[in-house]
Amino acid sequence: MQTIESSVLRVAVSEKGARLVNLIALNSQIDYLKDVDAQKALEVIFRGAEQEENLADILPWTVVDKGDSRVSLALIDDNSSYKKFPFHFEAVLTYALEGNVIGIKFYLKNNSHKDMPFSVKFVIPVFSGWKVNSNANEIVLSKDKTNLTIASANFTLTAESDQISAAYDAAALASDSDDDLRLTLALN
Repeated sequence: MQTIESSVLRVAVSEKGARLVNLIALNSQIDYLKDVDAQKALEVIFRGAEQEENLADILPWTVVDKGDSRVSLALIDDNSSYKKFPFHFEAVLTYALEGNVIGIKFYLKNNSHKDMPFSVKFVIPVFSGWKVNSNANEIVLSKDKTNLTIASANFTLTAESDQISAAYDAAALASDSDDDLRLTLALN
């Protein structure tokens, strides 16, 4: 488990699946990924096109950079993943805190000599009692006097009763190229 902190937030990230498992406001010590009954996590899903298996769950993540307010984890193909998803790739997921904002960057590099079809999705749990308001490129969760704003220019954001999905679906990354996908969570 990797813990990072800003002057406002403390988050914990599990190397298993690169999940954000705690989102704690330092002034109140409230963990926004926990309710009375359950501790939930922000889930990362990375798949090849038309693939069922989540590569983010079956391959090991390795911490490649760590500071007080940021952590980067890398995911690299191996022989067993190549048999199921025949591409060579590197993915680096970075969580960086600045004040009340968590910046999430998913960097993907296609090291193959052919286009790589893929999808990336972040699933953010929503506990009961939170009001959901959707705008063009953001979703705001509200409860009492607290707002959690999820925003992205890259991901399609959708709200359901118990989760927010940030999805980048049916994409193809050209051979020997890379891309940065960004998502922010702001707690006010």
